[in-house]
Amino acid sequence: MAQLDEKSLQNQIKSGQLSNLYYFYGSDLVAVGNCVKRIIKAVGGAENITRLDGQNLDLNQLAEEAELCPMFAEYNCILIHDCNAETLRENDRKILQEIIEKISGQTILIFDVTGFDIYGGKTGKNKKPTAKNKKIIDYILKAGTVCLCEPKPVSQIATDIIASAKKQGCTIERPAATVLAMQCNSQTLMIQNELDKLCAYVNGGVITEQMIYDMVTPQLETTVYALTAAVLKRRASDALKAVEELLALRIEMPYLMAVVSGCMIDIQRASAARKNGKTVQDVMSDFGYKYSFAVERSFRDSMGETPEHITECLNLLCEAEKKMHSGTVDERVLFEKTVIEMLRR
Repeated sequence: MAQLDEKSLQNQIKSGQLSNLYYFYGSDLVAVGNCVKRIIKAVGGAENITRLDGQNLDLNQLAEEAELCPMFAEYNCILIHDCNAETLRENDRKILQEIIEKISGQTILIFDVTGFDIYGGKTGKNKKPTAKNKKIIDYILKAGTVCLCEPKPVSQIATDIIASAKKQGCTIERPAATVLAMQCNSQTLMIQNELDKLCAYVNGGVITEQMIYDMVTPQLETTVYALTAAVLKRRASDALKAVEELLALRIEMPYLMAVVSGCMIDIQRASAARKNGKTVQDVMSDFGYKYSFAVERSFRDSMGETPEHITECLNLLCEAEKKMHSGTVDERVLFEKTVIEMLRR
C-alpha cells in the first residue's frame, strides 16, 4: 500500500484507515518506538496487544494468535519485536511468510526493529535492508504499510526541540536548539535525554547555548568536526581542546584517525563542490550521503578554504595512518603531532 514517514503515519491513523500489516524500522529508534505507540493507542491501548519476542519467535503461537477473533476490541493486534529474518531457518521463514500472507481483516500484525542492524553494516548508497528482511518488507509494502524512520533535517529537529521544551514549560531559542541538535548528531534519543536534563536544570526558565556547551556531551563526530574546522581555520586553542576531548573518550586510535580523515574528506568534497557551483543536494546525490546535516556542516566549514589546503592536511593524516599501521609507535603522540602539523599548514 505505502511507505510512510512518522508524520504520514499519524495522518493515516487520524483518517481511521489502519492497515493489517505494519513494518517499522530505521536509524531513528525513538521514531520507530513512537510509531508503534501510535498504533497501540489507535487499537485501544496496550491491553489489546499480544507481544511476541522476534528473536525467539514461536511460530505455532503466532499462527494461533493470528487466527483468534477479537472479543472486546475491533482488532486482534500482534506486535513482533526484533524479528531478524536472516537468523531464521529456511522452513521457518516460509512459515512466517505464509502467516503474513494469510492475515485476516480483523488482525493487525506489527513488526518493529530497534535491536539489530537491519542494514547488515551497509551505509551510503548501499544502505538497504538485508535480502531476507527485505523480502518481508517488500511484501508488507504491497499489502500493508512500511514506515522508514530516519533522522530529520537539523532545521526540523530544532523546531521539534523548541516545541518539546515548551511542553515542559521551558524556552529555547532556535540557535540554541540547533546547537543541541548538532551536539547530539541529530540522534533523537540522545536529544530527548539531554533536553529533559536541561529542562529539569532550568526549571521553567530559558535554555541557552552556553548551557548546552557546558552540559551536553557532544557525539564523537561532532567533536571531530570541531577539530577539523579549528585546524583549517588555524585556531590552535580550539583544535587542542578538541584533541583533549577526543583522547578522553579512549577510542581506539586507528578508528579515531579514520573518522578524522573521513570528516576532512567531507569538507574537501564540499570545498570542491562550492568551487564548481554545486549544491548540498548535488554532493548528497553524487556521493550517496543519507543525511543532509553532515553535508551542510561540511559546506559551512569549507567556506574560505581551498581544496589544496585541505589536501595538504589529508596527506598528513594519510602519512600518520601509515606510520600507525607499519610499526610500534606512540599513537597518542602521533595523533597530537599530526594535528599540530596540520595547524602549521
